[in-house]
Amino acid sequence: MDALAAYGSDDDGDTDEPASSPVNGDDASKRKRPRDGEEDGRNDNAAPASTSGRVRAFPHVQGNFATHVYVPLAVSDWTEARHELADLLEKLARAVPTLRPIGTINANLGEDCDSASNAIASLVPDGDLHVSLSHTFPIRAARKAGLLTALRRGLARDLAAGWDALVGPDLEVFVNDARTTTFLALRVGTASPIDPSPGTSPGTAANASGSWKGAYSAVNGVMRERGYPQFYEDPKPHASFAWTPGDKEAELREAIEGLGLRSALTARVTRVAVKVSGQPEVTVWARATGKLPPPDV
Repeated sequence: MDALAAYGSDDDGDTDEPASSPVNGDDASKRKRPRDGEEDGRNDNAAPASTSGRVRAFPHVQGNFATHVYVPLAVSDWTEARHELADLLEKLARAVPTLRPIGTINANLGEDCDSASNAIASLVPDGDLHVSLSHTFPIRAARKAGLLTALRRGLARDLAAGWDALVGPDLEVFVNDARTTTFLALRVGTASPIDPSPGTSPGTAANASGSWKGAYSAVNGVMRERGYPQFYEDPKPHASFAWTPGDKEAELREAIEGLGLRSALTARVTRVAVKVSGQPEVTVWARATGKLPPPDV
């Protein structure tokens, strides 16, 4: 379930974001970073705080829309990886029974997923794994178009090509500022850049060929210019796939010791998207992979 859906339009109620998400205008880069903190709006579930254990990050204000910038991951060999993750979750649920796959609210693995087959059915579907490039922050409806335009320009200037990312094999644990929610994630790194198509502008940034550093730099630049919260100064790219209410960092870190995927997955990074609550996802940067077909003559 998409966290932003709960925030919705100006007639909707609050969303349950991690308590660390800053409000509009707060410079998050100057705030103390929580230890391995996670601020991923799309990973938040839209359940009331009384049932999910989540704490609302900012009060709902009429006319505000929760917004999030992220990279969708196109993971290769996802079917096999789902089985591996299911086996891992089954083992981890014995140590942390309240562990839940991303996208579920009350389906505790320790109670509802007693076998790998049940865990597989509960895992996030292909296409839902992503890496956050921003905090979740509120935006006024009248400023949406300007933000999207600025992101398109900034990303086009700083990123000339996509890149191959490595997802896993290592697992990582993140906790939000208020320590009310703990996330289980796959660590994400850079494998190699994807060659830009002939005629593509080389870009002006040091990481214009394509990298996580370049993507974070481009988005942070736009956030800073337009008065929105910037991301962490030392971002740790990761793709969350499970979470639990409460501070379960110690238990999860002990449980994941020695565990992980058999090998890293490869994911293509060719798109940056923006999700505004209650509205369809918008792509603000994209690059084709492989050779383009010859032009019609």
